[in-house]
Amino acid sequence: MSRMTQPHNPKKNPPSDRKVVSRWLFCTFFLFIFANPSRSQKVGLVLSGGGASGLAHIGVIKALEENHIPIDYVTGTSMGAFIGALYAAGYTPQQMEELALSSDFKDIATGTIKSRYIYFFRQKQDEASWVTFRFAFDSSLISSIPTHLISPVPIDFALLKYFTAASFAARSNFDSLFVPFRCVAADIVNKKPFLFKGGNLGEAVRASISYPFYLKPVIVDGNMLFDGGLYNNFPADVMEQEFHPDVVLGSNVASKLEPPSEDNILSQIRNMLMTPT
Repeated sequence: MSRMTQPHNPKKNPPSDRKVVSRWLFCTFFLFIFANPSRSQKVGLVLSGGGASGLAHIGVIKALEENHIPIDYVTGTSMGAFIGALYAAGYTPQQMEELALSSDFKDIATGTIKSRYIYFFRQKQDEASWVTFRFAFDSSLISSIPTHLISPVPIDFALLKYFTAASFAARSNFDSLFVPFRCVAADIVNKKPFLFKGGNLGEAVRASISYPFYLKPVIVDGNMLFDGGLYNNFPADVMEQEFHPDVVLGSNVASKLEPPSEDNILSQIRNMLMTPT
């Protein structure tokens, strides 16, 4: 007579404590790896110079946000510094688009002072004298050549408006902005890039966009600074050295330098000043 098989009773073979602990540790480790933000990949965005073409950076940032791709760090040069600084200061792509399409932005780019403010910039300073004579013994020997084509006044006031609050909130530390940020200017005396890691955010952007002969240079800590595109128009190396992100994305809108023409002074200046991107 065969023995009857006893039905299996799960209560007789409960999982051991070791198995329960092992499963708990595995689940905890799994959740830590995939849910802990500190373990997620960090993304750095590099924005090049390129004049008005740099406004395309706004579309790049907008596309990244729409696809839920985070931007953890930003580096930029020239127009890339301007757009990157706006984003680092907390401006949304929509706000940046509205700014780029506004009449104020056109005035900034052309150095135009609005008519309602023109009186304050052109009125004479009050002084006690009735008549003032100025003599320059070498005036007949020296010809004065303008150093910049547009007035820096509109852009200086605009940068003050856009970035002062963010600079104050971050205590002049670019790592404490909405997105950690770096921008590059050009130190023409020492012939090397000048990296901004902190300080006045508006002043840093102003230095990075000061294209020679177009906009007056900026003096920072005794250094005369021009457009960062002179020495580093696409600061991917700055991104790697400063932030060490897992992924680097770049938006490069700089046009290829065409060979200089003997009849085109602008092409000659551009080739003398700019470095290939």
